[in-house]
Amino acid sequence: MFTNHFLLNLAVFFLTAVLSALFTRAFIGFCYRLNFLDYPTERKNHKTPMPFMGGVSLFCSFWVIVFLGVSLAVGGGDPLGVLPLVPKLVGIFCGSLIVLTVGFLDDKYRWSPMQKLLGQMAAALILMKLGLTINLVSELGILGYAITFLWILLIINAFNLVDYLDGHCAGIALVSTVTFFWLTQIIGQAMVGLFLVTFTGALLGFLYYNFKPAKIYLGDNGSLFIGYMMAAFTLLCRYQAPTTTYATIFMPVLMFGIPIYDTVSVAALRLAKGIPPWRGDRNHFAHRLVNIGMSERMAVGVSYFLSMMIGFIAILLTQVGFFGAMLIGLLFLSVITMVAFIEYVSSRKMCLGGGAGRS
Repeated sequence: MFTNHFLLNLAVFFLTAVLSALFTRAFIGFCYRLNFLDYPTERKNHKTPMPFMGGVSLFCSFWVIVFLGVSLAVGGGDPLGVLPLVPKLVGIFCGSLIVLTVGFLDDKYRWSPMQKLLGQMAAALILMKLGLTINLVSELGILGYAITFLWILLIINAFNLVDYLDGHCAGIALVSTVTFFWLTQIIGQAMVGLFLVTFTGALLGFLYYNFKPAKIYLGDNGSLFIGYMMAAFTLLCRYQAPTTTYATIFMPVLMFGIPIYDTVSVAALRLAKGIPPWRGDRNHFAHRLVNIGMSERMAVGVSYFLSMMIGFIAILLTQVGFFGAMLIGLLFLSVITMVAFIEYVSSRKMCLGGGAGRS
């Protein structure tokens, strides 16, 4: 299943990874020279100012390779059938530039949540203008577009919210893209797979400088860009194949299981405390793992492992029928429920112990 275009995928992956590492290293120095730095605050645990243009590095490395590939395809007779996708690629490029800019302005000038949301909505509408919708709801008219619109915003913000420890967001995205690439090979979506392997290379080159101790941060420009591209990839892909069931349309939910769980759990906890869901705190999933005794590296590693495990569950959806898909769904819910239960019990013990200590 991986033989088609194997050498091309491998070459693109390594080329993008090297280019991303070079861009990232260059942007680290650029940020220090121009004071594009994330300064320590009450909610941030880094001790010194950190460069925050990681998203710009990812953006440049990914789109340089994509448009270079398009140029080579045009000159070589387009053997892979890239040209029909060019209008969509241009639209995705414009949308990703919008979220990158919004994120950068937020990093530099601390935009309000509403300003950020408006930028995300504009970028989401570009995807929908291209005719990209979720397979399951594509025939539902306005309702289908509304669900797609909310899905795009959910994934953008889910990856934005998991960017709080060194290497956390970029690493989870890397695991997700590897899983997603595997799925595209199974269901015969070679072109989407080529874009994914390009993005995987960009993430790997960046992660070398972002894993703890980080030398550069994604910033909101990076986490919003990652979330937007992940949403775009899910809409570019068509998940049905002769050997699969309609249950495969739920694969993106599984592949992004940890970011979605983090987003939903954090929003629920904040609402339970009477705090607006968009107000930042240090009560995210990996924060909670640190609070129960893990090191930051260990908490990030656990997030990677859970993302990979849930990704394997997503891959299984391509190999089973209806009842098998139901069992996989129950397995996924069981994993998430067990994680939530362990978190709940651990936090209860900590609260009881902490309360006794303070009194």
